[in-house]
Amino acid sequence: MNVENFLQLPITKDFTVVAGRNGLHKPVQNVEILDFEFSPDIQTVRETIFTPNSVVLSSLLFAKQKPEYLWNAVKSLIELGASALAYKPVIYEDLPEEVLVYADEHNFPILRFGGDEFFEKIILETMAYAKTQDYSFFLETIMRRLMEEEVTDEQIKSILQQINKPFEKYVFVANIQMQDHANSQWMQSLFQLEPLLKSSMMCTFKKSLFILMTHPSQSFQFEKLLNEWLTMYAISTESMTFGYSRCHVTQTEFPTAVREAFYARIMAEIETAPICHYENLASDWLLIELHRKDATFAMDYVNSYLGPLLEEKVDPDLMNTAITYVVKQGNIKEVAVAHFCHPNTIRYRLSKIRQLVAPLENDYVFYERLAAAVKLYLLHSKMNVE
Repeated sequence: MNVENFLQLPITKDFTVVAGRNGLHKPVQNVEILDFEFSPDIQTVRETIFTPNSVVLSSLLFAKQKPEYLWNAVKSLIELGASALAYKPVIYEDLPEEVLVYADEHNFPILRFGGDEFFEKIILETMAYAKTQDYSFFLETIMRRLMEEEVTDEQIKSILQQINKPFEKYVFVANIQMQDHANSQWMQSLFQLEPLLKSSMMCTFKKSLFILMTHPSQSFQFEKLLNEWLTMYAISTESMTFGYSRCHVTQTEFPTAVREAFYARIMAEIETAPICHYENLASDWLLIELHRKDATFAMDYVNSYLGPLLEEKVDPDLMNTAITYVVKQGNIKEVAVAHFCHPNTIRYRLSKIRQLVAPLENDYVFYERLAAAVKLYLLHSKMNVE
């Protein structure tokens, strides 16, 4: 949690940043109250008045009619490693200019309360948020392990016990990503669904979101129910990409379901489709597993086959055309539309591509090998972006 996250809590949403905006990235591990610690009349008994990485709350009563105390207080907080000062504007509506300038110079955020927020409630909400974030981080760590490691049945059992959810026999997974990767707020709308997930869970992984549902029946219509919930909460899916796993046994195939949903979403992005079901990927399963288990070997093949197209001296239109040709499944008319040119131009580029990578192959072998190499290339590129 950082100061910027702190300002997004329901109770702090009306706070104003009056100085030190460049320090909003500072971590927040605690919230403490400043009463009279910086008053010259009080002899501090603690060596460190405030713990580092704290947001310090104060009404600034200690500086009533003594504005000169404020600069020293801010200086001391910075020296003690505090992350921010949030003050209630009861004694001072605005702080002296020299205090604000000093805070700006040291990237120390000073926040002004928006109303009559209670200190105790701010502390409770902050700690509750931090606890939630800890669990979210734990879940993301679990997802990373399931994606990157081969886990045994015993390890799966242990992981499920740690997650501590009343999971049913079968698991269904969706992985969701916003097409605009720069938009970091889209997940918040989907987290509205979390209270509905009794025997299920929701968690982030890299820049995507997993929704996992379990059910006693293999016939459970997961996608249908998820769409009904999205409609009920008026959550637009127009700019989202969805990947769906097959149905799996929770106790033994949980990691497989997670990986399937993730790679299905990646393949949907590659094919510029809004939805992809893993069960419909056919031979692409082989490419996915090849890259997952030995990305170095897979990329050696890509570089050996597509290497001539990737050289700097080669026209980049050739590689772009090869990618579109594979994505459009060899439909030259659709490739021409995508590149805003005549089909004959695409045919000419394809002949050039063929001369560079496979001059002796027939049409079928050329497309088969080109498709495998391009899909591995795109899969690798997407994984690196993630």
